[in-house]
Amino acid sequence: MLPSIISTFLYIFAFGYALGSAIPTMGGFSYIQFMLPGLIMMQVILHAYINPAYSLFSSRNDKYIEDPLTTPMRYSTMVISYVLGGMVRGLFIGLIIAFATMLLFHIWIYNILLFVLFLAITSAIFASIGVMLGLWAKNIEDVGNIMSYMLSPLLFLGGVFFPISIVPAEWIRWISWLDPLTYIINGFRYAMIGGARTTDPNLCLLAIIVSLVICFYASLKMFESGYNLKT
Repeated sequence: MLPSIISTFLYIFAFGYALGSAIPTMGGFSYIQFMLPGLIMMQVILHAYINPAYSLFSSRNDKYIEDPLTTPMRYSTMVISYVLGGMVRGLFIGLIIAFATMLLFHIWIYNILLFVLFLAITSAIFASIGVMLGLWAKNIEDVGNIMSYMLSPLLFLGGVFFPISIVPAEWIRWISWLDPLTYIINGFRYAMIGGARTTDPNLCLLAIIVSLVICFYASLKMFESGYNLKT
């Protein structure tokens, strides 16, 4: 977890201090304040995904997944345990970064309920996705490739470092609006700093609740089917 915390503060230094001093305020906030919610959510998403994806792939690859599969334990219990593991890791690192940056930059949470809900539900969504991709992966590179070639671009296009409205190319703005992470980041930014929003946070919250139900159900059905678990 330490490298992720260090990389987050490097982002803050490189973009917030070095570049941010030359950028005008965004929605009435300094560039550092605007950027921090996106950086926190980025680390929550990546770590919530990584934990179950690598754990499940390793258990399949090293054959010790067979031990819990032979017990009377329900498949739903196994899936919940993997999802909770991803949530704990994502929330732990997200809260560490959030509290550290709030103390450093004197930012106080605008809506504590939305703040907690966005963190918890988002981490659960990507932990569920991690379970699915941990089952799907054919080799260890597949797990990392999803993070490098799918999650990272979606995070950058989702407005971690900039508001979608200032993008000059209309076609890129359309891609960003189609990016589901745009709504997660926008909703969490509103919950944390209370402004700089371009979407209704309540609609964003509803969307991620629906996404959680779909992703968890899909991961459970993959597990129950024995996909890449049974031969």
